[in-house]
Amino acid sequence: MINKVNKIFQFVQYLTIILYFKIRNGKNIFIFPFYHTGGAEKVHLDIVKSFPRKDNLVIFTNTSYNDHFLSEFKKHSKILQLYRYYDNLYFRKATFKFLRQLKNSSEITVFGCNSLYFYQVLEHLPKNVKKIDLLHAFTLPDLGGMEIYSLNKISFLTYRMVINEKTRNDLINLYKEKKIKEEYIRQIKIISIAIDLPKRKPIKNYQKEKLQIIYCGRIAKEKRVHLIIEIGKKLQNFTDLKIYGHQEIKIEGIDHFYQNNITDSKKLLSIYQHSDILLITSYREGFPVVIKEAMANGVVCISTDVGSISEHVINNVTGYTVQNNDNEELIIESFVEIIRNLFLDRELLSKISKNAYCHATQKFDLNLFKEEVNKLFKS
Repeated sequence: MINKVNKIFQFVQYLTIILYFKIRNGKNIFIFPFYHTGGAEKVHLDIVKSFPRKDNLVIFTNTSYNDHFLSEFKKHSKILQLYRYYDNLYFRKATFKFLRQLKNSSEITVFGCNSLYFYQVLEHLPKNVKKIDLLHAFTLPDLGGMEIYSLNKISFLTYRMVINEKTRNDLINLYKEKKIKEEYIRQIKIISIAIDLPKRKPIKNYQKEKLQIIYCGRIAKEKRVHLIIEIGKKLQNFTDLKIYGHQEIKIEGIDHFYQNNITDSKKLLSIYQHSDILLITSYREGFPVVIKEAMANGVVCISTDVGSISEHVINNVTGYTVQNNDNEELIIESFVEIIRNLFLDRELLSKISKNAYCHATQKFDLNLFKEEVNKLFKS
């Protein structure tokens, strides 16, 4: 009896989707896994916000750990949450069947990122639907990432969007390694992510006794936050370290530095405005949104040299990068030395802060980003 009720309920959900597509005049279908706190999720929201609400439908395929961006997604799009039915074969076959019958398909764009469901949908879409995916960065060395899974789907794609030159080059090298036709390289388009810029550079007090150091982001394996803990311990006599983020893994000794995850944009802005240095110790990244937000608020970033970070965080000009390797003690000492130098030379700290702010205002304009996204969808 319970199974029968579940099937009826699932069928009602399917009919709801069909009805929704038939009565709407929308043009853009976005398929994302989450709406929780995260740099990728912020980028996805900015892409959705590049278009009028009436044109947008966002399908979420996985369970989010908080509702951070949900209200904003709802403000700028219609929402369907499929995570309850994602693994149901009946439901997936039904949605695939319906997608084949989309009307006005030449006017529709289906855009996806970090979602297996998106790649499974591609072959079921009409040929004249535009199909675009986004790769933030390669997930190697964790293996099995979307850059690998998507390889046998690229013939269905119209374009591939990447956010920096590093990921484009990584993708081209992967194509060559796997002997994929060169014609597919032309699919790859770079659109650099951007942020809402502050109206003016915050006034920093560089004469205070201790420097204010922060980490903002997920407490995840690839972030190596345990290195930041060790850096904080070595510098605790002349710095205050605070760590803001959602904990995905447990780290010994984090309690002393850890603050609640910040979901309020005004509170996050206040944190940037009262901070001097941002630390990133990841072993892989694309280009974190948090770096752009920090630079735009005059916060000096010190990061491992991963992803495309060095394209914007330029040593001794707009920030500092540290060579990424397996010697964690060497990484810690390199961070500590840079921070000590900045502590002793407040004039240099002020200069780098101003340079970071100026660079951000010139390179991270959100209006330009939205224009480029619109061009991609319409081309």
